[in-house]
Amino acid sequence: AFLHRCHFARHDKTMLIGADPTHVDDRCIRVTIHHCFFDGTRQRHPRLRFGKVHLYNNYTRDWGIYAVCAGVEAQIVSQCNIYEGGHKKTVFKYMPEKAADREETVAGWIRSEGDAFLHGALPCLVDGPGAECVFRPEEYYDRWTMEAASPALKEVIQLCAGWQPVPRPPDC
Repeated sequence: AFLHRCHFARHDKTMLIGADPTHVDDRCIRVTIHHCFFDGTRQRHPRLRFGKVHLYNNYTRDWGIYAVCAGVEAQIVSQCNIYEGGHKKTVFKYMPEKAADREETVAGWIRSEGDAFLHGALPCLVDGPGAECVFRPEEYYDRWTMEAASPALKEVIQLCAGWQPVPRPPDC
């Protein structure tokens, strides 16, 4: 599934992907989120359980608790996103949980590549066994267009994400 060019504002729990630790069939979830603007929302940009999420070229600012959360067995790749801290600074959070069909309690993994951390935003990445096993987006797409995290990208996302007043084409 793809989610792109959305503008989220005035939300508490913005986006949960993967229902709860009993839904082990959610291991097959694959989601790509790009060019979205998370504007002062509190948490879950997204929060993931199981599955794989590729985040690229998003702008997240002034979150209330954390920006992105990896729950049980989550694999998140964050590439060329802009994370701009406000009152809270922790970008990535890990939430250990126990899958219904496993004995151990584990969190997921997050790999960050080319992300920009502004105004004191702290990645808080965790290394260790399993981090090297996070999927590679190129295993799932032939190609995609990604820009470097930059002031120009930040401006474009703020202007272009969300509803746009595009006139309807005239009937032929």
